[in-house]
Amino acid sequence: MNYSQVREHASRLGLAVAVCLGLANAAHADNTLTEAGTTVSNTFELSYSVSGTAQPIITNDNATPPVGAVVQGTPTLFTVDRKVDLIVTATNSTLTTVPGTDATLTFEVVNEGNDTAAYSFSVDDLDSGASTFDASSIVVRYMVDANDNGTADDGSFTTIAETTIGAAAGSAFVTGDVPKGVLVFVQVQGTIAAGITDTFTDDVTLVAEVRNPTAFLNEASASPAAVTAASGGANVLEGSAQNVLADGTGVAAAEAGGDADGLFAATGIIQVESPDLSAAKTVSVIKEPGIADPFVALTDCATASAVADSKAVPGSCIEYVIEVQNTGATASATNLVIDDILPADVTFVSAALATTTATGFDDDTGIGGVGPVLTFPTTPATSDCDGTGATCAIQLSDAILAAGEIGQIVIRATVK
Repeated sequence: MNYSQVREHASRLGLAVAVCLGLANAAHADNTLTEAGTTVSNTFELSYSVSGTAQPIITNDNATPPVGAVVQGTPTLFTVDRKVDLIVTATNSTLTTVPGTDATLTFEVVNEGNDTAAYSFSVDDLDSGASTFDASSIVVRYMVDANDNGTADDGSFTTIAETTIGAAAGSAFVTGDVPKGVLVFVQVQGTIAAGITDTFTDDVTLVAEVRNPTAFLNEASASPAAVTAASGGANVLEGSAQNVLADGTGVAAAEAGGDADGLFAATGIIQVESPDLSAAKTVSVIKEPGIADPFVALTDCATASAVADSKAVPGSCIEYVIEVQNTGATASATNLVIDDILPADVTFVSAALATTTATGFDDDTGIGGVGPVLTFPTTPATSDCDGTGATCAIQLSDAILAAGEIGQIVIRATVK
């Protein structure tokens, strides 16, 4: 086994140990780059004849030369240098949420290099203008895709301290070691204030910076958690791997040096979708009893057309209308419930959802059953209102009201 084979065997053994320790449980087949620190050896053989007589082979293979060969020189050797590369992607590039909640943007960081790396993170808020807001109480969490299956199922996320670009080494704000080709899942959570207006947005930019891991694949790490800097000066053909920054530019405004600066940024957008509800209840007199006997209850209260200037005398038919309007731009009001108890001075007659708008209330598919559901008194006993809720209770449930829609409940009763 020649020197190169010994070195590569040791490299593979080290990687296998790392796998057993849980740093990587897969081969990362999508990243086939030659590992940084690998020593590449090469030999040649020259054979020739003189006047038909074969001469001794000339070779630079001083480890296992052919029998009788003349060894001239040594195998050519060079060390594969370290390509430092990463890509950050906002996986839910626009996240819609309601005010008064915590919203979580998700990102993925991919180690596109040929060696183990670590990362630190900073969050920038680059938006401005009349229709923007800033989320507060920013929290950053990460998870290394240790089993290399592209899914965040490797346990729980770890909260990591946010840090400024180029900050000195500190393990509190640096991830664990990330093998080549492996994903890091990142969550950026922020609190959305209760009063944020519908359609307002917040651009949240995650900046990842490459840091030295605790251990490179084939070499010791002299300064774990330090910023991974490009190796200056002349190329050293053999020896330790030199760092070559090969990253591109993400969100340029969030990166210090553009390409090849060890940084990559991506932006996720939080957009507020807030239903804006207004509600009112009105009452009107539909019809009064005939003058022959004004105290005999009407029999057509449920279907009667309104008669102008009717008075609210005992026996008169009255109509309550509960109207709800969603003036929001985009968001529906879900799980909508309306409760109404008629006063003891009336007797319930009927209740129905108005059909004068395009859709009005609709079924909330997040709730079991078919809605909207309107419940109301169905027997004479429950129609004789006492004002306590035991009788004359009307409820709308399993309802949704889309943006721009108006929903109405029309209730009719007679005055006692």
